[in-house]
Amino acid sequence: MTRAARKVSASDIEPVSAILGRAFFDDPVMTWLVPEPDQRRARLAPFFARLIEDVHLAHDLVFTTNDFAACAAWDPPGRWSVGLLAQARLAPSMVSLFGGGVVRLVSLLSAIEKRHLRESHYYLAQIGTDPAHQGRGVGSSILAPMLARCDAEQKPAYLESSNLRNVPFYLRHGFEMTGTIELKSGPSLTLMRRPPRPASG
Repeated sequence: MTRAARKVSASDIEPVSAILGRAFFDDPVMTWLVPEPDQRRARLAPFFARLIEDVHLAHDLVFTTNDFAACAAWDPPGRWSVGLLAQARLAPSMVSLFGGGVVRLVSLLSAIEKRHLRESHYYLAQIGTDPAHQGRGVGSSILAPMLARCDAEQKPAYLESSNLRNVPFYLRHGFEMTGTIELKSGPSLTLMRRPPRPASG
């Protein structure tokens, strides 16, 4: 069954953040940030809800499917860095959600900022498929609109993969590994860039 991607509206924030919360429950970086499983289960969806509402939704590049099987949040060229105003809005929620783990979160975001691709690009900030729908091509469907846009505009796409198991998936979609971020006493992130494919015809 092929699922078409559609854009997320404000009324979709709760279900799409729940998708990401379930998709990232066993993620190495999220496990490092929130080691206790019950706390992680309770905190991830609110974390993603804040990111989508306060950062990504304004760019109108957040996608899901009609049955909420997956979610992908993109930032457009020049808009990937979280500004001071958004940081101020996010800070109380992040402290509340992560407690002592907020120090690790800040170090993670700082490392990502320092190594982020500097050329003009579309940034895949988050992507996740609900575990109940994984292995059915949903991830490919949710990527399709923006990869096509990258090709049409001849812009690269960029992401940091927080789970090595997902790297082969990105490789199949044209991404290439460009480096790693090694977190102190934590897991590593794989940096990946997808060059735009030549226009056909």
